[in-house]
Amino acid sequence: MATYTNPVYARDFPDPHVLAYRGKFYAYATHSSGHDFQVMETADLVHWTHKGSAFRPPWSGEHLWAPEVIQYRSVLYMTYSARNPQTGKHDIGIATSTNPLGPFSHRAILVRGDDNRVGVIDATIFFDRDRTPYLIYSEEDPRAIVMRRMSTDLLSVSEERTVLLRPDREWEKGVVEAPTMLYRNRTYYLFYSGGWFQSLKRDASYAVAYATASSLKGPYTKGERILQTVPGKVYGPGHQCIVSLPSGEMWMLYHGWDDQNEPMYGSNPLGRTLRLDRLLWKDGKPYVDGPSTEPKPAPRIR
Repeated sequence: MATYTNPVYARDFPDPHVLAYRGKFYAYATHSSGHDFQVMETADLVHWTHKGSAFRPPWSGEHLWAPEVIQYRSVLYMTYSARNPQTGKHDIGIATSTNPLGPFSHRAILVRGDDNRVGVIDATIFFDRDRTPYLIYSEEDPRAIVMRRMSTDLLSVSEERTVLLRPDREWEKGVVEAPTMLYRNRTYYLFYSGGWFQSLKRDASYAVAYATASSLKGPYTKGERILQTVPGKVYGPGHQCIVSLPSGEMWMLYHGWDDQNEPMYGSNPLGRTLRLDRLLWKDGKPYVDGPSTEPKPAPRIR
């Protein structure tokens, strides 16, 4: 039986998002190690080949964070955030390409961070049951996960904003971010990350949790954390994405720090490495078989 052992990519690859496209998988990540928005390619979710940079926005070279790529009407759309050099705030942009490796072309600023003390980050696109597209993202200060309806060409959003989640649990440390939305068995599942993405080991709080609602606009009821620190092995696992395979298996890919030094930049030599573990369900509740560091059965793609 084929197995994998985390991390599946043992270099800095934070805020990962995976696109399934024409029989392969493409992972995108926050800028690191001289790359802008990083991109990797694989056939099995385990053995990854780094392909360099997929995109650098023409309007910013700072804080290039959390790209997500979807396919829509035969075009690939990348949402991302970056620091606006004029305002100092984080804005959310969108770019397009016909090749998952890029290059992508900037198309529009979807949301400006002007109304927030720090800005807006971590955008994801969700299509509701009637195929209406929505942009779900995180406001930074004050923190909230919010949603706006998108135009059918995905190049603009409505002014109306719906707040889906705010931080109200001690472990979240005032942070809710990295939204991932799933609709399953008449329920909306909003996965998110909270806590500090870097800290000392004793304070490693970053984790993945979820909330549920019967309506897309909520209200959402928070569930438990399903991915969190395992002292001595993995610290601060989070910024999840979910891949549903043709075999029926579901997998969560995420970043995490290993046990070397402190889980902080400038201390841990690897940074936030790419990991994956199986996403399972029991009685309508999701749970993750991880964060693992020992060999596990590899994903069954088909």
